[in-house]
Amino acid sequence: MFRDNRANMNHKGTKVAMGLMLLLVLLVSCGEKPPLRLTTIQRDQVDTLYLRAINKGGLAAEMDSLCQAKREIEIKILIDSMLQVRRAEEQALRDKYSK
Repeated sequence: MFRDNRANMNHKGTKVAMGLMLLLVLLVSCGEKPPLRLTTIQRDQVDTLYLRAINKGGLAAEMDSLCQAKREIEIKILIDSMLQVRRAEEQALRDKYSK
């Protein structure tokens, strides 16, 4: 009888331990995975594959033309802005020395 009681307690302890281990595994596995870290070689390979995909679809030429058009517009805006600043400075100097 003493052996049966001990075996029963040992069996219960095993069940509790297994249950705790299962709970621990479930809690750990539900966490957010760490971000993917690539080596330099892997990054170069990804870049190469990406550029090949873009060039295949003819997107590279379209992107270049869009960038060029955008650049021309931005340069015009910047030149206009600089001209306004210079004209305001010039007017301030004329007002200062004309008195």
